[in-house]
Amino acid sequence: MKKLVFVLGLVMALSLVSVASAATPTIAELQAQIATLTAQLAALSGGTASSDVATITKTLKFGSRGDQVTALQDYLIDEGYLDSTADGKFGPKTKAAVKAWQADNDLTADGIVGPRSRAKLAELMAGGTGTGTGTGTGTGTTGITTPGVEGTLTVTANPTPGAGQTLREADVKKEILGLKLEAKLSDIAVQRVKVDLGSSTAIYNKVIGKIYVLDGSTVLAESPLNSSTVVKDGTTYYITLAGFNYVVPKNTTKVLTLAVDALSSIESAYEVSTYGLLLPADGVRGVDGAGLDQKGPASALSRRTFTVDADSLTEGATLAVSTSNSTASTQQIIADQNTDGDEYDKLPLLAFNLKAENGDVKVTDLVAGITRGGGTVATATTAYLCTDATCSSSSVIGSATVSGTSATAMTATFSTIDYVIPADTTKTLYLLVDIRDADTTATTFVGDVTIGSNVTAETSSGTSITETGGATGNTITIMESGLEISLVGSPTLAATGAPQGGIAAYNLSTSSMKATFNVKVKAIGSDVVLPTVASDTPMFTVGASTALRTFQLLKDGVAAAANTATSTDYDLDTEICSTSGLTNGCTLAEGEEITIPVSYTFYGREAAGTAIASGNYKVQMVGVNWGATATRSTFMSSLLNWRTNGVSAP
Repeated sequence: MKKLVFVLGLVMALSLVSVASAATPTIAELQAQIATLTAQLAALSGGTASSDVATITKTLKFGSRGDQVTALQDYLIDEGYLDSTADGKFGPKTKAAVKAWQADNDLTADGIVGPRSRAKLAELMAGGTGTGTGTGTGTGTTGITTPGVEGTLTVTANPTPGAGQTLREADVKKEILGLKLEAKLSDIAVQRVKVDLGSSTAIYNKVIGKIYVLDGSTVLAESPLNSSTVVKDGTTYYITLAGFNYVVPKNTTKVLTLAVDALSSIESAYEVSTYGLLLPADGVRGVDGAGLDQKGPASALSRRTFTVDADSLTEGATLAVSTSNSTASTQQIIADQNTDGDEYDKLPLLAFNLKAENGDVKVTDLVAGITRGGGTVATATTAYLCTDATCSSSSVIGSATVSGTSATAMTATFSTIDYVIPADTTKTLYLLVDIRDADTTATTFVGDVTIGSNVTAETSSGTSITETGGATGNTITIMESGLEISLVGSPTLAATGAPQGGIAAYNLSTSSMKATFNVKVKAIGSDVVLPTVASDTPMFTVGASTALRTFQLLKDGVAAAANTATSTDYDLDTEICSTSGLTNGCTLAEGEEITIPVSYTFYGREAAGTAIASGNYKVQMVGVNWGATATRSTFMSSLLNWRTNGVSAP
């Protein structure tokens, strides 16, 4: 580049002389003068002008000879990479200089001037943003907020991850070495990390398949490890990760992490062996606000070692079974599908997690349990194992006939499903069943997956494993026709009036606590009679009979003694629910639904004048009465979403 600057200086001087002359030179004359000066300069230096490097047309490598090698050497000399004369012979010094230049320009440092290197040379000679030895313009300063300011970059090893990590077969993004980057005076845009892999080819031929630069979980750069990406320099193998622009703001510290993917299969000869990653001197390169290269560390960091342990993966893999949060909640469902009107297809009973650790696990067979209770009238005929809750055709991994449909304990055996859970991941499966022959008598179903003989699993090498845990679903109630009941929003409990001790005289409490529930009901399969407040068996009641009671008062999380000074109130929308032919009820037509605001009030003082015990009170809805013959639904009795917030009373 220095020669090119000199040529341009001569051209400018020549132009000034020409302007001062009597006759102004033509463009053709100036071009001829430039060509003459360029040739003279090349002759003085004993080679071709370095600008000719942009016209290299063939691949140059160790052993190449000729004018194009001379042009390349001139360029490398000018840029400070080559400390020798340009002799047109591509030898060891030229190769080393090319590799250093490639590393500084985010190219594969293989010492071969191929198509990518030639394109980069042409770009630089055309006025691109190459870095040279680190004293020229940077390769990009996107995101830098300190333009024109020189900075420094300090690189040290981060304490985590620590040395002695264990790498197992098929490990993904296993973190090995943390790099602490500190920018001072200026923002630093980090753009390259060079990694010392050691002196054994085994690390990338037999152990590691890919390497990453991570910012937390974000991948900044990644590269496979193979003979095309790994470069040997002396006895050491290196790989350069580039093509990113990570800004470290001035006077702050950031941490990047080097992580690796293990090969899916590691030969036993290489297990329980120790390898490591090392950051060489100047392994990290960045650009400051002035466009100057900043590198670190000043000297190589200690090698961060890890141990390869293949057996701990293939032989030590484990499988844990647990109930998923996606399991269907306790509820009442009306089976009104298909022609018979007493069926329900793919009723969700259970969602369960399968967690594999230390290696891939394949579940070959699985036996699901189905417990039937209540009226034991409806039956489960076919069971499905699916990867999503909808159990679409594409998500079904197995189906089975339910055995023991006339008993309370039934099973569904899924054979040869061969479902694989990758190492250190959790997969969720869904158990669903087809329900047939439901009637007005409530039948309950609960799904489960127990470990042991009911789950057959093996490692990727075919070794059987012992599972842990288990999963059990919630109780699902099925009826042929009736009332579908759900809650709209969250129930609330609010206190009004003066609390205990609020009135000086008599020290009496006038406080009251009012719980409010918005209950939505829908008639499915038939018309449904809804009892009014005046009925002998109201839909919502505070009656003393536990068999009919709608609410349970809780004190400090435990069922409280009956509070006789209570009341409840609700109204039925008679525009939707017809009172025709009924005295203390209304008929909700099949397919119709209404939302009923229901209130429950209790007081800080019993009817006899005794204050209730101090504590945190909540109200739980435990049952709803409906139908002409007083059918009762209690599925919500233990569900927390049917429980109010707490209020301190009295």
